[in-house]
Amino acid sequence: MNALLLIAFIIVLIWLYYQDERERLRVTRATWIVVLWAAIYGSRPVTEWFGQVGGRSISESVDEGNPIEALINVLFLLVGCVVLLRRKIRWQTVLKENAAIVVFYVFWWLSILWSDYPLITFKRLFKEVGTIIMALVVLTELAPVEAIKAIFVRMSYLCIPLSVILIRYFPEWGRAYVGYDKSEVMWVGVATHKNTLGVLAMVGAVFLLWDVLESRRKGTTRAPRALYASRVISLGLCWYLLLIVNSVTSLLCAAIGSVLLLAIHHTSIRNRPRRLELFGGGLAAVILILDSLIGVKEDLLKAVGRDPTLTTRTEIWPMLMQLQPNDLVGAGFNTFWAGERLRISFEKFGGIFQAHNGYLETYLNGGWVGVGILAGVLVAAYLQIRKRLVVGAPEAGIRLVVLVIAVVYNYSEASFNKIGVLWLLTIIAVMQNLPTPVSLRATSRVRH
Repeated sequence: MNALLLIAFIIVLIWLYYQDERERLRVTRATWIVVLWAAIYGSRPVTEWFGQVGGRSISESVDEGNPIEALINVLFLLVGCVVLLRRKIRWQTVLKENAAIVVFYVFWWLSILWSDYPLITFKRLFKEVGTIIMALVVLTELAPVEAIKAIFVRMSYLCIPLSVILIRYFPEWGRAYVGYDKSEVMWVGVATHKNTLGVLAMVGAVFLLWDVLESRRKGTTRAPRALYASRVISLGLCWYLLLIVNSVTSLLCAAIGSVLLLAIHHTSIRNRPRRLELFGGGLAAVILILDSLIGVKEDLLKAVGRDPTLTTRTEIWPMLMQLQPNDLVGAGFNTFWAGERLRISFEKFGGIFQAHNGYLETYLNGGWVGVGILAGVLVAAYLQIRKRLVVGAPEAGIRLVVLVIAVVYNYSEASFNKIGVLWLLTIIAVMQNLPTPVSLRATSRVRH
């Protein structure tokens, strides 16, 4: 019976993809590469689906990586490069229009020089190149706004319902057992951890809502009603997962992103970002004042199921800073959690692999210089998005939503410089618009 359910899901998924592709005529088939990339790096490693178990220690397995996964990453990189070469994009324009991102990555590549594990730093930087290539494939589309929407809606069609099916009917795949006695159940779905599944549900909730809002505004004459209903059902499943997986950060960010998306859906707000700034600044000021007077911060944390230490996160942060090898430039790109430091932190902090704070994580890997450059990238991105909101640019709204989600999410989790769906979206949000390649401009409907 469970197998029949899985077969039925696959049939429905194929129909959804077929109908979705028919509706989005200006989105090329090259975007399916990014859909596959997002589905893989947003869920679990390919080798884990086949039950591969390594016999090495935790530090060895993390430091050396998995050769099969490395090969998969190289294949994505090569295919993405082929797409970009066929499109004949102007690299000089790409670099000029994205000076802040260029400085950001030049700094990380230079970090090989002072890293205590330069080979590990190089390997992780090389893997990061794949994220940039995927972002460029999206941004050089004929209709980049529609392409962004299509990619993450299609990813959601696969990952969200499949997660529900695995959790309910295939517990050996969809659930993990944690705790000292392995008695606590964690819903993971297609992922390996509840927080990873939370990110998938959060992204799905925002992009499916965006798609539903746009469909209503344009009318549904071009799409079957069943396709529209599938979007609404998938959106509901996203919120179902957000409510059961206990990933509070993702739930909060999904709520913030959805409210912001609904707000900027109205032209009177979208074209006047000052109103959003005043509202956001006023809300923050009220919370700070109330917290100083009556300690409202603790009550708010308890209301969303968190203790004042953010589940011991704030207690660990000072200890991690003591392991920082260089306050100015850090340990090197994603190299703080490597070698002896990884072994020490694993033994001392119970097996954590990240600081659970994207800003602290950036400090550990890049020092104050890295944090400063990251802040510059985020501020420059916001100022550019603000300008485009004023002139009514179609992609400005979703860029703002993604940027706000990334900024908030990284307070209690870490996604900056971490290969995955949210980091890919962040890169897309902070990069500037690129001219449509001549190879795509020459055709009205292209299929790569």
